[in-house]
Amino acid sequence: MKIHHATIPARDPERVARVLAELLGAKVIPLPHPQGNLLVYAGDADGSAIEVWPATMRAGARSDDVAPSDLPLPPSWPHHVYVTSDSCDADKVLAVFAREGWTASKVHNGPPHAGFSLVRGWIEDQVCIEIGGGDMRAQYETFFRHLAPR
Repeated sequence: MKIHHATIPARDPERVARVLAELLGAKVIPLPHPQGNLLVYAGDADGSAIEVWPATMRAGARSDDVAPSDLPLPPSWPHHVYVTSDSCDADKVLAVFAREGWTASKVHNGPPHAGFSLVRGWIEDQVCIEIGGGDMRAQYETFFRHLAPR
């Protein structure tokens, strides 16, 4: 399995896309649909990307239409994605989130002396994203290789 892209909502999509691109060593590409949608594109062979949609956009299971809505986002959005990039490390992620005024902390998932570390950040203090550098990716991969049945 490969996850090629994830979508996150943002009140200020341009700012969020710019920050993610800075952290992940990616480019921001505007997409034509829906209006205001931006793609944070890694430029790799897998097409890895994060779509940043205006938070007001809504779509339904029985409709292909995506349209603005006056429905508010929940106060926090715990659904998240874990993204790693060799262009960042925990200190850089924490510094950028602090600069933007967004909450972030380095956390450890799993038991002591096992598991993996990552930075859990709250984009616009509302949407959760987990980010790690290459060292954190190695911890993650090691942990899951040992966890998965063979």
